[in-house]
Amino acid sequence: MVPTLEASKKGNISLDCILAGIYFFCLPFTVVETPFGSLLKVVSIPIIALLVVRLLMGKSEISLNGVHLTYALYILYSFVCLLNLFTPEAFTAVKDMLLGFAAMMVISMRVYTKEEREFLERVWLIIGAVCILIVIFSNEVVEERAVIRVFGFIEDQNQFCAYFIMASLLCIKRLFERRKLFVIYLVLLVLCFYAVLKTGSRGGLIGILAGVAAYLVAGIKSRKARLAVIASGLVIVLLVVFVLFPLLPESIQARYTFDDVIQTGGTGRIPIWRSLLKYTFARPERIIKGSGVLSSYDILEHDPEILRGSVAHNSFIQIFSDQGLIGLLLFLFVAAFCLIKPWKTERVYSCAFISLLAFSMSLTFYTFKPYLNIMMMCAMSFEDTVLSQTKLQERENN
Repeated sequence: MVPTLEASKKGNISLDCILAGIYFFCLPFTVVETPFGSLLKVVSIPIIALLVVRLLMGKSEISLNGVHLTYALYILYSFVCLLNLFTPEAFTAVKDMLLGFAAMMVISMRVYTKEEREFLERVWLIIGAVCILIVIFSNEVVEERAVIRVFGFIEDQNQFCAYFIMASLLCIKRLFERRKLFVIYLVLLVLCFYAVLKTGSRGGLIGILAGVAAYLVAGIKSRKARLAVIASGLVIVLLVVFVLFPLLPESIQARYTFDDVIQTGGTGRIPIWRSLLKYTFARPERIIKGSGVLSSYDILEHDPEILRGSVAHNSFIQIFSDQGLIGLLLFLFVAAFCLIKPWKTERVYSCAFISLLAFSMSLTFYTFKPYLNIMMMCAMSFEDTVLSQTKLQERENN
């Protein structure tokens, strides 16, 4: 049984959509550990099982696309990479990738209604509000960075900023659409930027701004609407710079100065990138197939010029070092389809992925949850954009 046109008119939200919303809502609590593993994993396994059962029972209408295909190929190649380097850490990473792929498929392959899209977007806005509260109540500062604690568990500041991507862009979308709660969306957007600034993450700030800029340039076609949004943006900038920014500790304010960026060399990222590229280009086979999943950690650990415990801080370089040109090309194909698929109908999701690509210039991840779940939004199909009017009429008659 699939949702009928009449059902969607009444605003019914399916169990599939509610389960997806619960899964998304648990994202900020990824670092929270339970006796049975991370909180997200404890929640995601039964959700995946329920969604699989509903799919087998024919409870959902299916729509597959290029995002699903290319990501499936990338996951398959990641398994093949275990033949190149099989370590407990690599196996765990690939296993978690498979679990994330399962969640991505069962959530995003279903056709959702317009009302369900609205429901999921509200969930993302709530996630943004929750993350703002987490940052506001995280008052500890260590080494010029605000320590982000989620129920006592520490989260990486750079990664945590990615939870604000969808919330920020959806606020702008609603401001553009002149929704009734205009003031609330404006305040939420201002607080999102304040929370990002408080983390001290320069890469996070750049990532958010990249998505916002893309949406302002490509997502809004009306000149009048664009001017209105730009005017609102100037108000937000003034509020953040002259009202909220001075409230930050001086050590965090200093991180956003040009002199600090030059002195730290991007927090030591450039030598790390140089080290990984030098090691990879040393042998042709490394260029083609890489050195194995998570091998970049071991490479950096044994480089005497790199600080111990360093990570790649660049997804593209890490994938190239770990999985070679084959893995990098497969990853780029996934990224391309995540940009192309929703571009005409849900451009805000494409811009969210642009923001994520900007994040990936300073972050490293294989199972990075915001990356995977924004990909889900890009892969989703919605009734009003997938089904033709003829097919809708046929379903209504049936």
